[in-house]
Amino acid sequence: MKAVAIVNGNARRLSRRLRARLERTLPGGVRFTDSLEDARSTIRAEVRRGVDLLVLGGGDGTVVMGLTLIGEACRARGRSEPAIGILRLGSGNAIADTVGASDDVDEDLARLVRGAGQRREVPLIETLGVRAPFVGMGVDALLPEDHAAIDRVVERMPVARRLIGGASRYALSVALRSVPRFAAGARPNAIVTNLGSPAIEMRRTGPTGREEPAGEVIWQGTCTLVAGATIPFFGFGLKMFAFANASNGKFQLRCGDAGLFEIMRNAPAAFRGEYFSEHVRDFMCDRVSIALDQDAAIEAGGELLGRQSQVELAITPPITMVALENPPR
Repeated sequence: MKAVAIVNGNARRLSRRLRARLERTLPGGVRFTDSLEDARSTIRAEVRRGVDLLVLGGGDGTVVMGLTLIGEACRARGRSEPAIGILRLGSGNAIADTVGASDDVDEDLARLVRGAGQRREVPLIETLGVRAPFVGMGVDALLPEDHAAIDRVVERMPVARRLIGGASRYALSVALRSVPRFAAGARPNAIVTNLGSPAIEMRRTGPTGREEPAGEVIWQGTCTLVAGATIPFFGFGLKMFAFANASNGKFQLRCGDAGLFEIMRNAPAAFRGEYFSEHVRDFMCDRVSIALDQDAAIEAGGELLGRQSQVELAITPPITMVALENPPR
């Protein structure tokens, strides 16, 4: 098996010592990239040479852009996509959580190269030319916007940069920016229309028996959250999509108009995958459109895609991901 690791050279956890350990683990097979264009040219070169396993090292945003670039390179060469492994190196690690990637990064790489792990077929969601295991508009897209802003501030202060880690920066961004913005800002109104096969409405116990055909509006309201996912996790251990694996060929769509108090009160339940409410509706869909009455941020796998007033989400063919069996974090 030919394996190559492509690692985000700017990942916060990537110390000089860890770089050296990764290079010893896979001699001649680790590529460190410093920009999107660097990653694009590196991935194209590896696809051209032929690779069976491509291991992506970074957070959710790194993985999402890597998956998009891999698909682009394989289509250009007329080749099937390699299996994908993940190394946990980011602050948002929903994809790493899904495949069991641990904090022991070089050991995970060694196991992947030895052929360990279980291969799983994982569909993705495509929007705005990017494919990712989760995509959203609303409060979820505020979080990466605000996290990036706090990150820039911390990085300008040498002492703070050393002392404040990824989880702490995330907590600061939520407390200092996301909560005040959510409380004070006017949320857009959203209309979600099914464009594909019948959308299946879900409740805590499973399908309600109600299905909405193509062309029907399946939800409308003040947009706290409109998000789709093919994996349960949503970053930082948040298990927002309990039905993500419930139906082949569909993604879970979660639409909600909950207020700030309800969101904060139910945060523990959301981390357990048990947040259900009269202010939240769940569907299994394969293609939908989301129309807003004002531009709003959209994120795909934690990667901000700008601000939009109308987008489509569509299921994609599955990719093969290698899941390691690591102890729960």
